[in-house]
Amino acid sequence: MIKLDGKAGDKPLHHSVDLSYPEIYQDEKTTIEISMCHVRAADSIRISYDADRDGWVIEQAAVFEWPVDDPVCDPGWAEVAFVEAWGREKKEG
Repeated sequence: MIKLDGKAGDKPLHHSVDLSYPEIYQDEKTTIEISMCHVRAADSIRISYDADRDGWVIEQAAVFEWPVDDPVCDPGWAEVAFVEAWGREKKEG
């Protein structure tokens, strides 16, 4: 886990994470999970790249607690948004 601070003094910090050559052509995707440590509650999100659709998949989990004897503890990650890889590219002309 990498901890990234939100502010330095009173100035917000902006972080960059490069996902170098994710396994975009395999069934199992490389993901980045983003969580927030704050007094406000917020679900984590998970981001991966979908080569077939050429864009970013954003997922959220649906299950956050399980019975003690649950051997899987599946959080039920599912896609909640899709962002085109070049969705904001300005067209000339």
